[in-house]
Amino acid sequence: MNQTDPQSKIMKTRQGWVQGYNCQIAVSADGLILVAQATTQATDNAQFIPIMTKAVEAVDLINTTTGQSRQIRTVLADAGYYSEANLAAPGPDRIIAAGKAHNITANNPGTGKPRPINERNTASTAMINRLSDPDTATLYKRRSALIEPINAHLKDRRGLRVFARRGQPAAHSELRFAAAITNLMRLRNTGYQPQPA
Repeated sequence: MNQTDPQSKIMKTRQGWVQGYNCQIAVSADGLILVAQATTQATDNAQFIPIMTKAVEAVDLINTTTGQSRQIRTVLADAGYYSEANLAAPGPDRIIAAGKAHNITANNPGTGKPRPINERNTASTAMINRLSDPDTATLYKRRSALIEPINAHLKDRRGLRVFARRGQPAAHSELRFAAAITNLMRLRNTGYQPQPA
């Protein structure tokens, strides 16, 4: 047990083990952070549906507040979120990587040819077939350009590699505050002008 932050968990990272939180964000196509959440679950997989649901709620709130009618057309997620449950859950269209490109190629001899769909993994097989389509692959490539710079910005520019406060509610608040600052800076830098009410 961690004596200074008992709510945090030991989690494996690329650099080894850390005591901390797994932070999740959802970003719109224009680079605004729609959802920011600190969780104690070490893996991303279980976070897909809650984050997608909160993103849809955020867009609904934006529409209600601004009178617009925006919607989430396609959710792009990396292989950490890949599961039959996440692929089959209700909600917006989604493209979730089925693994690293070289692994997909190795598991699908004759790449470019659809796999036969079987009863046990219909959503998985359909996603792998979909990812073999060049247009879908091109759309999915946008994921890293949308999310990774914002992740890096939050970690390196906002200093969120280490939280200043202890406890999950405090870490969650700090993450959301950093996300709000990042959004305000983005709006300022892109010349956003609010419309009169």
